[in-house]
Amino acid sequence: MQQPSNIITKSISKEKEMKRLLALKQLQIDSLSEITQAINSNFPAPVLFRLYELTLMAQMGIRRLVVFHKNATWQRPCSYGIEEQRVMTIDVEKHLSQFKETTHLENNHPLAALNDFEILIPVYHKDEALAFLLVGQTKGQSIDFEEKIKFIRTYTNIIVVAIENKRLFKQQLEQESFKKELEVAGKVQNMLIPSELPDNGLLEMEAVYMPHHNIGGDYYDYVPINDNEFLVCMADISGKGIAAAILMANVQAVLRALARETNDLKELVIKLNARIMEITDGDKFVTLFIGKHNLETRTLSYINAGHNPPILVANEQVKLLETGCTILGAIEKLPSVKQGNVYLQPGTVIVTYTDGLTDLESETGEYFEQERLVEFVKTYAYLAMSDLNEFLLQEIKAFKGEQEYTDDISILSYRIH
Repeated sequence: MQQPSNIITKSISKEKEMKRLLALKQLQIDSLSEITQAINSNFPAPVLFRLYELTLMAQMGIRRLVVFHKNATWQRPCSYGIEEQRVMTIDVEKHLSQFKETTHLENNHPLAALNDFEILIPVYHKDEALAFLLVGQTKGQSIDFEEKIKFIRTYTNIIVVAIENKRLFKQQLEQESFKKELEVAGKVQNMLIPSELPDNGLLEMEAVYMPHHNIGGDYYDYVPINDNEFLVCMADISGKGIAAAILMANVQAVLRALARETNDLKELVIKLNARIMEITDGDKFVTLFIGKHNLETRTLSYINAGHNPPILVANEQVKLLETGCTILGAIEKLPSVKQGNVYLQPGTVIVTYTDGLTDLESETGEYFEQERLVEFVKTYAYLAMSDLNEFLLQEIKAFKGEQEYTDDISILSYRIH
C-alpha cells in the first residue's frame, strides 16, 4: 500500500507535468498565430525564416538546426549550433533526398555531419522536395519530445508552403501550377484540423472535411478541457482559397487560446468577434457553432453565431441548435449573445455541418436543403457515426449527379452515450 506522502508527491508531480504540457501547447498556439499573421502581412521570406529560427531556438529549446530550402537551387536560410564547414559537407540530393518522412537519425551515418542531428523532417509536394530540416541537441528527452517534433513539422510546413506560394504568385504561374500550389497548402491546412477524434464508451465522434479546391475556409475542432468537459466547434469562413484558409488558421489559434482563458462561452464568443475584426477589419466574416459538453452532468451549453443549426436527435425527436447571436467579424460589438442549454439523453446524436452541404445543387437545380438533411439524420441516427457520415456522402453524391461541388463541405457527427 502506498504511503500518503508518496501519493501526494505523485499527484503534485502529475499536476506540474500537466501545467508544463499546457504551457507548451500555449506556446505552440501563440507561435502559429504569430507566423500566420506574419504570412498574412506578406512579410518577406528572410523575415519568416528569422521568426521560425527564433521560435525553435527560444521556445522549443532546439540548440542545433539546419534548414535546406529549394528556391531554384538549394539554399540554407537557417543554420545555427554547428560549424559552417561541417554543414557544407551535406549534399541535399546525395544525402537527404531519399528521406520521404520524418526520420529519427541513427548515430552511425557515413557522413559525420549527419551524426550531429537527431531528427530529419522533409517537406514534400507530391514527389518534389521543398525543404529538409535537421534538428539536433534538443533540451532533454521528456515525454513531450514527440509532441515537440510534431509541432516543429507542422510549423516547418507552414513556413515552407507560405514561401512557396509567394514564389508561385510572383512568377504568375498558369492555372495548373496554381492548382498545384493549392494542393500543397491543403496538406498544411489538414494538419490544423484534428487528426484523431474520440471513440470510447462515453463519446463517439467522426468527421468529414472536403475543401472545394484542396484548401478552404471550413473549420471544425474538438478541444478537451478536462476529463469531463470538451468543446466542439464548426465554422465557415467567408470566401475561398488561401485568404480564407489563413483566416481559418487564425480563428483556430485564437479560439483555442481563449478556451484556456475562460470557461464562459459568451465571453469567448465576444472576444473572438473582436479578434476577427482586428484581423480582417470587417472585410470577412465567420459563422460559428460552439458547444461545451459536460459528460458528467450530460449537459450541452452552446452558442450559434449565424451558423447552420446543428441537428440533435434523441429518442427519434429532432431539435435544431439555433440559439446564439449574429455572425462574427461583421460588427465591432455584438448586440446580443444568447446561450442555449440542453440536457443530453443517452444515445443523443448531434450532426454539425457547413452550408456547402445544404446548398449543394442537383442537375435539375434543386438544393439539398436543411429539411432533407434533418430527415436523413433522424432516419440513420442509430448507425455508428462513421457509417452515418459515409451514408451521407453517398446520399449527396447521388443527389448532385454530375454537378461539381461549388463550396467546401465539412461534417462533424457525434454520439453521447
